[in-house]
This record gives sequence, C-alpha cells and structure tokens, in this order.
Amino acid sequence: MNVLQEFGIALIQSLQTLSPALDIPMNIFTFMGTIEFYMVFITLIYWVINAQLGFRVFMILLTTDIFASAFKQLLHQPRPYWVGDVKGLGMEESYGIPSSHASDSLSVWGYLAYRTKKRWLWITAVLLIFLIAFSRLYLGVHFPHDILFGWAIGLMVLLFFINYEKTFTNWIRSHSIQFQIWYSFFVSLIFIAIGYIVQALIAESTDPSAWYHLSTEARSLTHYFTLAGAFFGAAAGYALMKVHAPFKVAGSGLQRTGRYLVGIIGVFALLYGLDPLFSLIAADETSIGYFLRYIRYGVTTLWVIFGAPWVFLKLNLAASQLDTRHRH
Repeated sequence: MNVLQEFGIALIQSLQTLSPALDIPMNIFTFMGTIEFYMVFITLIYWVINAQLGFRVFMILLTTDIFASAFKQLLHQPRPYWVGDVKGLGMEESYGIPSSHASDSLSVWGYLAYRTKKRWLWITAVLLIFLIAFSRLYLGVHFPHDILFGWAIGLMVLLFFINYEKTFTNWIRSHSIQFQIWYSFFVSLIFIAIGYIVQALIAESTDPSAWYHLSTEARSLTHYFTLAGAFFGAAAGYALMKVHAPFKVAGSGLQRTGRYLVGIIGVFALLYGLDPLFSLIAADETSIGYFLRYIRYGVTTLWVIFGAPWVFLKLNLAASQLDTRHRH
C-alpha cells in the first residue's frame, strides 16, 4: 500500500470504532448517492416541481457519472476493504477512485442549490455532500483521496454546466427536432466509445489475484451502455416532449400525486420488468446483452421524459403548455 492508502486505512479504522449505531444512518446516506435514489428523486422534480430543472439535473448526473466511471477504470485502484484491515460494511464490485457518490452528489446538489438560490437548499446541499462522502469512508468502500478526486470531478462538471448550459441550450434549440434526436444518439455513442477506449488502455494491466473475487464488475462495459441508453432516451425524449407533450407541473395535490404514481409505476415496470425478460435472450457481458441494456435504459428514460408526460395529458393529470399559447 502507498502512503495515501495507509493513511486512509488508519482513518477508516478509527471511524469504524465510533459506534455500531452509525451503521444504519451511514447506509441511508450512501443510498442517497445511488441510482435508485436519483431515479425516485429526479423524477419527482421533473414531473411535479420543475420539468426543466429536473431534466438538467439528470443531464448533469449522467455527465458526471461517465467521467467518474472512465477514471475508475483508467486508474483501477482498490477499495479499502480489498487491501486493508477494515470492515467492508458496504460491498462494491467496481474500482475505488474516484468516488462516484462524491462526484454525483456534488454536481447534483450543487446545481440544485445554485439554480434555486435558496439558502436552505445550500445548507442541505453542503450537509448531504459531506455526509454522503463521510458514509463512504465509514463503510470502508472509499479512501479519503477517492472522495477528494470525486469532488473534483463533480465540481468541474458543475462549473462547466453553469458556464455553458445557456449557450448550448440556445444552440440545440435552434435546430430541428430530427437534428436534436440524431445528435442525442451520436452523443450516446460517444459514451459507449469512451468505454471501449478505456478498456483498450487498461487491457495490458492486470489486477492482483486477491482482488478478483471482490472486483467482478470492475472492468465491465455495462455501465457505459447504461449511461448511453439513459442519455439517448432522456435527451431525445425531451426534444419530443417539448413538441408533442409540453406539460405544466402546476396542478392540484391530487394531480401531482397521480402524476408521480403513474410515472414511477411505469419506471419500475420498464426497468425491472425488462431486465428478467432480456436476461432470457442474452447474458449481460455479451454484445447482445450490451445492446439490450442500452434499449432497456433508453426506453425507461424515454418514458420518464416524454412517455409519462404524454400520458399525464391524456389522463388530465397535467395541463398542456399549448393551451396557454393558444389563448394569447
């Protein structure tokens, strides 16, 4: 182990002696950095609170995650419990540095706080960014330098979005819906290409044999296809929604609740219903398996961004923005 890892092991050992009562809250904070939490949270923003904000938060999450995933494999470094005398209170099968929990939480919560400019949300953002990162140390799944690198990635993506999203938004809106959809598809292919390039760069390096049973997904391409499919479905869906299902988030409490229930049921049906079906066709780590993963996540996010709003309008769970336009 190097000096940073030795320091990290010593710190984690100290944290894990604090109190077993921390295990549950630390696992809760870690859950708040998972795809399952973001799926529930971001859809709530998009369908119920502010569609534009929800979409942009999702885009910043995907962008942050593609960078974090690529660096994880490029650096291919261990988790603390793989190499040190610490408890693995959370099990992870991917490499350590950078912490995607740290990078994602900083970019997502930082963006929300910046855009809403609410003091209470700034306080919440700072607390969650710290506590999610702290939970990763406590659970023995990240070294301190994993966290710091994750924060650096999240901050870079956040600053990029803050400075350039308006310019990019104006540019993409100046093009036809067909161009926007094809552009979304092209970017999703770049996500996949990044995965294959990273794989080629690390192909000659091997991991210590002691890691093999712990790092079963460390060199997998599946996450790149997950992100690519999710990006295409969401970006293409947003272009379609703006033209064919522009909905208002305003509405009664009953309408908003109905919206969320209908939408989230569709998400779970697609995401977890297609998984066992597609597994009958091909294994995950095959070309067909990668393609089916791309389709599954693409269809799911297409539902979130376009399909669900279209259904909301049909069920009178939301009003159309077109109604307002036609009255002027």
